[in-house]
Amino acid sequence: MLFFLLAGDIIVLAAHIFLREKLGFFDLDVEGNLASLYSGAKLWFVATLAVVNALILWHAKTARRSAVPWFLFAAGVAYIGLDDMMGVHERIGFVLNNLLGTGGFYGESFNWLLYFAPFMIAAVIVFTLLFRTLWRGHRRAAWWFGAGVLLWIGSIGVEFLGRDMILAATVNVSRYHLLIIMEETLELLGATAFALTLAHTLKKTIREHVEIKKT
Repeated sequence: MLFFLLAGDIIVLAAHIFLREKLGFFDLDVEGNLASLYSGAKLWFVATLAVVNALILWHAKTARRSAVPWFLFAAGVAYIGLDDMMGVHERIGFVLNNLLGTGGFYGESFNWLLYFAPFMIAAVIVFTLLFRTLWRGHRRAAWWFGAGVLLWIGSIGVEFLGRDMILAATVNVSRYHLLIIMEETLELLGATAFALTLAHTLKKTIREHVEIKKT
């Protein structure tokens, strides 16, 4: 799984570097591109595994408390996957800009970073709960999960840097384009790390809580 996911990540990034000028579908800085489709599909796969894992834990009764964070994680990842494919955060951001009168300037599309800050804080809480659970019971999955969280935090950090750069008096275009590649790389690799997390976690959950009856 790791090989195929990383191969997909590399193909998406290589397509941006070598083919974006020929076809905008490969450009990481446009809506509805190859990266958004691939990332969205990957995150929906992760969300599906998380739901299956949560359902098994929920029906195990003794592990129901552990199921709730996985349900929340699945919902959040599913939304991010949808967002990647449809650019929901930017559309909501523009609506809020109009309602709050905070738009009307170059770079207003980055305002979503402020609007979605409460959800980012909630995500950190859920991530912390899941990491603690995994660390106690499945160290390999915990390492993959921690890597995914750090990669996504790095992606958000690069987004903030891009905002500051695009709002500067003089924009270093080549450096800004490099930041775009860095941001998408971190996001893609983070999703890959989460996919590996769920693969290991679900395998352990099935082994501990699913009883296969022999006929």
